[in-house]
Amino acid sequence: MAFKILSLDGGGIRGVLAAQMLLNLQKRLGKPLNQYFDLITGTSTGSMLAAALALGIPEPKIVDLYRMQGKIVFPYTDPLDVKRLPVMLEYGFLGPKFSDRGLKTVLQELLGEKKLADVSKCKLLITSYDTLERQPIVFKSWESKFAQTPLWEACICSASAPTFFPAHKLEREYHGTVVNATETTIIFERMAATDDGDYRNMEITITDGKGKHQQRIIKQYNGEKREAIINEPWQEIPDRTSTYQLYKQYCAIDGGLAANNPTACGVAAAIRLGYSLNDLHVLSIGTGDPTRKIPWEAARKWGTFQWIKGGLVIKVMTDAPSDIYDYITQQIIGDNSRYLRLQFPLDRQLTAKKLSDDMDDASEENINNLIEAADVYINLPENQKMLDCFLAKCEPDSADLSGTEN
Repeated sequence: MAFKILSLDGGGIRGVLAAQMLLNLQKRLGKPLNQYFDLITGTSTGSMLAAALALGIPEPKIVDLYRMQGKIVFPYTDPLDVKRLPVMLEYGFLGPKFSDRGLKTVLQELLGEKKLADVSKCKLLITSYDTLERQPIVFKSWESKFAQTPLWEACICSASAPTFFPAHKLEREYHGTVVNATETTIIFERMAATDDGDYRNMEITITDGKGKHQQRIIKQYNGEKREAIINEPWQEIPDRTSTYQLYKQYCAIDGGLAANNPTACGVAAAIRLGYSLNDLHVLSIGTGDPTRKIPWEAARKWGTFQWIKGGLVIKVMTDAPSDIYDYITQQIIGDNSRYLRLQFPLDRQLTAKKLSDDMDDASEENINNLIEAADVYINLPENQKMLDCFLAKCEPDSADLSGTEN
């Protein structure tokens, strides 16, 4: 049975390009995309798209969001703009280019207080990166680990690109009653998570009862037994009178530093869920391939300031993984009819109009140009043919959906 994955790249305001292609795809299929795809995964701006689609928010509303509220997130392009003064007063002259207040406002208005656990029509996967443990953060709607995390917060974690936005402090906290304990272990109540990785490295504090105020770190966790092994023995072993608090803090930055193109993350998750490679059908949508060249003569002389200026270091560090994960997915899937990547160069070949590769160019002209280019690209005969082939492979009757609208 086909397991259909939709993967959405990061790219800041260029996400409108992907949003417009998604609108075309939805019209073609004649149904909400969360009813067609089994798993939707996204990074940075792609995480916002993925979360909105997973909740069933209409595609036209998502496109309009970029049009109408892009300037709330990216209110200026020049870091010396007077509008940046409040950010400089808060973080210093060398701080992030933007506050995350506008991003938070837009995400909360779009997603409300829905949590990962509220996603039910399909599975949702969002990527971020933790600078404390130097490991990826992978939000999965079907697992308990981040189930109670608001979707807007998962998206902020995924979109907090260094130099553009401040890092986001993410906190996880659980409370419960002790079932049993030994000198070096503690068994949690029945409501505790069953995933072995859920509580590893979390801080546990006995908040009441026997052993009150003791604090330890969980070294290992056995989800099957709900048993945690602590980093050092209890001075006073907790018992059934004891209550506990579990706490962990993350310093979350843009998931694009780990997987700006999260296609391979979606494939890995599907395999972990028990699907075979032959079951997988993957549609990956990019946010435009930058064509601005950085010549050797310039790059060889650049230091910290030149690479940071204009966010070039982040652009390079996120663009490169997109191509690498595209290559990895191609090699893993092996069948071109079951893997389709929609991505085009940000040059003038499609419409003769300028397409900026800046992630924060929220000007009306740039957004309109990106939308127009996306329409032209996805309707090219060769792309329609590839899409026909992909949809036909997913579902035999899908090849006849061309031009279908709600």
